[in-house]
Amino acid sequence: MNRAVLMGAICTGLVLGANCSQQGPGTATGSGGSSGGATSAGGSSGSGGTQSAGGTSANGGTTSAGGTTSAGGTTSAGGTTSAGGTTSAGGANSGGATGNGGATPADAAAAGGTSAGGTTGIGGTGAGGTTAKGGTTGAGGAPASGGTQSTGGTVSAGGTTSSGGAPGSGGSSAAITPADIVPDLDGFYWEGSCSGNVAASNKNCPMYDNGATTCPAASTWDTRGTIRDKTLTVKGTTGTQYTITFEVRGVVGSRCYTGGTPASTATPSDTGPNNSWYVGGTPSTDGDIWNTYELHVSPAVTGEKNVYYLNAFPSSPNYCQKEGSFEVKYTASFKVLGGGTMKFTIHDSNCQGQQNCGSNFAATTCDSPRKIDVSGMSPSATFNQPPTNTVGTKTFYPQWLYFDVKSVTSP
Repeated sequence: MNRAVLMGAICTGLVLGANCSQQGPGTATGSGGSSGGATSAGGSSGSGGTQSAGGTSANGGTTSAGGTTSAGGTTSAGGTTSAGGTTSAGGANSGGATGNGGATPADAAAAGGTSAGGTTGIGGTGAGGTTAKGGTTGAGGAPASGGTQSTGGTVSAGGTTSSGGAPGSGGSSAAITPADIVPDLDGFYWEGSCSGNVAASNKNCPMYDNGATTCPAASTWDTRGTIRDKTLTVKGTTGTQYTITFEVRGVVGSRCYTGGTPASTATPSDTGPNNSWYVGGTPSTDGDIWNTYELHVSPAVTGEKNVYYLNAFPSSPNYCQKEGSFEVKYTASFKVLGGGTMKFTIHDSNCQGQQNCGSNFAATTCDSPRKIDVSGMSPSATFNQPPTNTVGTKTFYPQWLYFDVKSVTSP
């Protein structure tokens, strides 16, 4: 931080023989002349002005200490005309051209430095510090009033980086927003759309992709049935870790998972919202692996599971095979790396998705789709409820989830 340069010395009109930064006008022999002589200490050009302390002839002057008439000068203390010398307190020369009480009024180098406010700002070199309030860097300056560091620290309010100092109020960088890191997740509508003009049993709907008329067969679950991926990009600084906190609401069919941690162990509600977030693990068994709603984070974040499930329900009493859909509403968090991806996967091994058919699980037809309260979510949900898919001549009610990113933070 720049600091104002202090004057070499501050001399006062009452101290004789001081080494001032410069001599005043009419200096004959320097500070004080010859001791006691015509220009004794404080004489014609000595420290203190034209007729500074010491007067015309000797210490004390012709009449009294300080000059012909009174201490300090011909007429009054300090100088020819008024206290302080020719122009101001201290005499024409007292303390030098810019000394204490010199040619400049109000003490050129007194409290405040070269001028009121100092070299750079109010307070200047003297009381108030080198740059003081309003100084080189910002309000409060390097030392400010009464101290080396002043109110606000080294760069204080309004300093080098932003209002409030180096990081100070507002810090060196603005708050991270969802739009900065995961813009596609904030307001993401994820639907288990019904597609494919083929038969589907009970309250299910067809999920045949790419014009398929049969469900893709495979020896393992990982490649069997319908697998839909939707990949969203993580922005921000590549490799930087971010924590994403979001709220999700919607309607999903149940699924069971194992080897991980459920967010809630409460008994599910058939008629109200549920917390179905699950961290880590895998779908429970091959026979139950259908209707999964998965989130995979890549690259892997050290110390995290990096796989999450959004429709987890307990295996007892038989929620793994429940022929129905549930309302979900919860807030959860997960970690990602800048430059990475979030892959949202729906996997249905029998190519038949559960519909949004209400809480009457005994019904054999989909006759009561749910409408979910999405008020207060941001961005506001603009899709119609219940969402519908028309396949051929039939209308279906798909499962869906809607995301509101509440915050993004970085350690």
